[in-house]
Amino acid sequence: MMLDDRSTLRRPSSIVDSNLPLECVLDGQRMNSFLCIVLAILSFTFVISSASPNRRTKVGTNNDEAQAKAFVLDKYSEEYSKLVTENTRASWNYDTNLTDHNAAVLEEVSARLSAYDDAANSQASLFNTTSFSYDTSRLLDRVGSLSLSPEEMKDLSQTLNQMSRIYGSYKVCKEEKCYSLEPELTKLMSSSTNATERLWAWQQWHEGVGRAIRPLYVKYVDLQNQHARLNGYKDYGDQWRQKYETEELESIVRELYKQVEPLYRQLHAYVRRKLYETYGPSVVDIKGPLPAHLVGDMWGRFWSDLGDIVRPFPNRTSVDPTPAMIAQNYTVRRMFEMGNDFFVSMGLKPVPQTFFNLSMLEKPTDRQVVCHASAWDFSDGKDFRIRMCTTVSFGDFLTIHHELGHTQYQMQYAHLPYGYRDGANDGFHEAIGELMSMSVATTKHLHSVGLLESLEDDPEVEINFLMQQALSTVSTLPFHLVQDTWRWKLFRGEIPKEEWNRAYWMEKMETVGVAPPISRDDPQDLDPVALFHVSGDYDMIRYFTRTIMQFQFAQALCNVSGHTGPLHQCDFYNSTEAGTALAKMLSMGSSKPWPDAMETLTGQREMSAQPLLNYFRPLQEWLEKENARNGELIGWKIPSSNQTSSAVTVIST
Repeated sequence: MMLDDRSTLRRPSSIVDSNLPLECVLDGQRMNSFLCIVLAILSFTFVISSASPNRRTKVGTNNDEAQAKAFVLDKYSEEYSKLVTENTRASWNYDTNLTDHNAAVLEEVSARLSAYDDAANSQASLFNTTSFSYDTSRLLDRVGSLSLSPEEMKDLSQTLNQMSRIYGSYKVCKEEKCYSLEPELTKLMSSSTNATERLWAWQQWHEGVGRAIRPLYVKYVDLQNQHARLNGYKDYGDQWRQKYETEELESIVRELYKQVEPLYRQLHAYVRRKLYETYGPSVVDIKGPLPAHLVGDMWGRFWSDLGDIVRPFPNRTSVDPTPAMIAQNYTVRRMFEMGNDFFVSMGLKPVPQTFFNLSMLEKPTDRQVVCHASAWDFSDGKDFRIRMCTTVSFGDFLTIHHELGHTQYQMQYAHLPYGYRDGANDGFHEAIGELMSMSVATTKHLHSVGLLESLEDDPEVEINFLMQQALSTVSTLPFHLVQDTWRWKLFRGEIPKEEWNRAYWMEKMETVGVAPPISRDDPQDLDPVALFHVSGDYDMIRYFTRTIMQFQFAQALCNVSGHTGPLHQCDFYNSTEAGTALAKMLSMGSSKPWPDAMETLTGQREMSAQPLLNYFRPLQEWLEKENARNGELIGWKIPSSNQTSSAVTVIST
């Protein structure tokens, strides 16, 4: 999942994480003649504007739109694409082989990309765009950005690389045996019901990674804020939010969550009861927040692995076909081929053959790598890859379809000028990936590909299915919201550094209803950075907006494909009508504001939570009855400390 907001400090606008893209830069070294000429130009005017996506309006003295188009469509698009391709290769080499040599190569290549970025920004600023067409002005707005001093840019790049390396290489050791996050700790957190074992893994990972990264993160916040302000933003969080081309994003997402919150609280109360029955009252407070080490994965981001514990009707058909995949001798290669076939069945683009030759689809055994699944666009129109430490499991089968959704988007907009080779906004990229996983997860699709023996018209099976879907979607909404509202406060300077961790957990308890399982040493701990996206410089509101939009997109595609019946039963596999409608939106890239792209597919110009609520209505009604039957508190009492359950606040009833 991932995306590129074209800020100077990240890795190329090319990497979409399973959620995004990166773009990393440094100080400059050798430059071609074009750069030398541009850097020699001293007189240009630069004005800040809140109207454009990157808050800049070009008001130089050159009114020649033909020259501007020649610069941005030909020279810049071609030369910058080549540099991004080179930088992406260096990033790929580093992330798939974490060595000092590869880090040094990445820094050198990123330095040249940064220098070009500065130079191109200077050139673009020579034009007066006030009388230019919308398209020309929009493209010029996306050219380059101002950089900090070479020393500061190098410091920022090295800080990002160090955080990435700590995260990617850290191991937890016990009794002379050491465990990596992938696959050992991830497997433990996905399968263990031993509370002591889970607490050990949670504590070791969060304290080991969080404490090592904390001083780097303090530096990162300061440098990214400086860089954002240099380019006309109030702070780095403001820069992130402006990718949605509105000043109101914070209030928009809070209002959207308010609409979904009643469903989340019902889910929370039900899951808490099941955890209480599994682990007992000494571990779970039946009226309190959920202990962080018990809710699914290492971070409590996805609750999918709780399926066996919380399945409403355990004696009915399982919606997890992992055993069937293993029995049918599935391989990683076959899983990716089936994912590719899903898109081809809709008349969409197949991945190039080089995809299978060049991607990292399984974890190597001979070197350290970053395992977090991500889709990479090498900006040359033909090289698209996925980096993933895949195992044969239904979870990874869905992730494959998600990542290939990113790849499909990248291939669809590859024909556009460089400035438009991006999703309409970050949430779009993520929504497309999840959209495909939604369709693949339906019982109809699983039956069609031989992973489910028979289709049953059984309301209990339906509730089992919707519960599993909710554990990977509804449960993530407050999680993703808090990861960014907390960081927005950091970037605004609203929280003293020594209280960063305490503030995080207070917001987490209030909004998500999840608490740390043990006391935290707040001046020393910084638990949020033990998550890939936080230490890796990815905003996470993209995952919040994607969860809202994926249901809007699904509803539109299901209508186009001729589906009748509940939205959660729709599978648009083999629907070329749905493929044509989707391709029309994807091929726009970011050439138009995102409401225009959304309207192309859905007929709507705003994000709406209604399709999501429609999808989960049967589950919400079931949860309300089940929770009322058990007399559950809908909400939670916040403990007065991290270790006591004496209530000081009731969040909801």
